[in-house]
Amino acid sequence: MAQEGKKEVLFLVRDSFYLYDGSAVLTLEFPTTLVHDVDVKNRDSLHDLITSFIQNNKLVPAQLFFILSEAVCFTKDFPIVAPADALKIEAETKEFIDAIPFSSVVSKVYKTPTTIRVVGSNQDLIDTIFEAFENKGFGISALVPVNIFPDFGNATDLNPEIAQKILDKREIVIAASMVGERTVKEQQLATSQTAVPKNKLLPYLIGGFILLLVILVVFIVIRG
Repeated sequence: MAQEGKKEVLFLVRDSFYLYDGSAVLTLEFPTTLVHDVDVKNRDSLHDLITSFIQNNKLVPAQLFFILSEAVCFTKDFPIVAPADALKIEAETKEFIDAIPFSSVVSKVYKTPTTIRVVGSNQDLIDTIFEAFENKGFGISALVPVNIFPDFGNATDLNPEIAQKILDKREIVIAASMVGERTVKEQQLATSQTAVPKNKLLPYLIGGFILLLVILVVFIVIRG
């Protein structure tokens, strides 16, 4: 289970990610055989690589603030000149998301009074990272593109100063997230609920097995 209140920052770049664990920044590089041009080539092996990274660094479960660098995002800004632009921009936004070259895309539209910004990335890559950390007890507090931060939106790596600024703005980050918050408690509840039907079937399976044995014994006695 994650330590209560423990928060960390994961920063995804094109061929690796950085993880700030509260005291230092750790790095995991992706071999091109696993990830190439933000595309996942071998999901199981990537999952295993991340799991080994967590284990080898003896990482303690926490709530992750997952940040996407510009290098892994497809972004487009649509200026709003007049209120009538909204319907046209909505259609263009959908067209832009559909053109992002991945089989599954995570995206979000960010609005200001003068601009609509659409951001998308490879959901398969992000989900693989999510799953590896969640299987080790981590939660996901938020997923956001780094370009929502005006003062360091073009960052290409992570350092403790930037990580702390992200954590200082965590309420804003959660509000701007591209996905819903997933806490450790919720993950454990979902896992236990998934396991309940299997547990309920066990008595029936045992009962059926015993019944078959009784029938077999009766059959042997009659034949004898």
